[in-house]
Amino acid sequence: MNQPEQRSRRERRHRIRPFSIPGLRGRRRRLRRADDSAGEEGRLDLYPPALLVITVAILLLCALDAHNTLLILQLGGREINPLMDYLIQTDHHLFVAGKFFLTGSGLLLFVGYHHVALWRHLKVRYILYGLLVLYLFLIAYQWVLLAR
Repeated sequence: MNQPEQRSRRERRHRIRPFSIPGLRGRRRRLRRADDSAGEEGRLDLYPPALLVITVAILLLCALDAHNTLLILQLGGREINPLMDYLIQTDHHLFVAGKFFLTGSGLLLFVGYHHVALWRHLKVRYILYGLLVLYLFLIAYQWVLLAR
């Protein structure tokens, strides 16, 4: 018969307090097991520097997009996104705050799960790269509209 495992010592993998030196510096830089990348069990607390660069670039492009959108609206353009149009009609500050909130919360999710593979081969970090490229195309399109 199987007997339950009895531990005689303290758990060696104790939780690190978030505001201690190891908690602030982080310890897990990469996933150690193949099973970790398959589900939600694999968590990291230290991320590759490239993710910071991509995230900051997307947030800067988001700010530029909000600025360009307001300029295009002043010149007679219209917003085709119904949610953003509602926010613009309500208040311009609400529009900018809502845009940053939606973009920032999406980026938090993507960075938190950057190592997870969707549909077997598509890792979430590649979606971040794709968002960066899409934002670059959007800004280029807005500059073409502003030049006219």
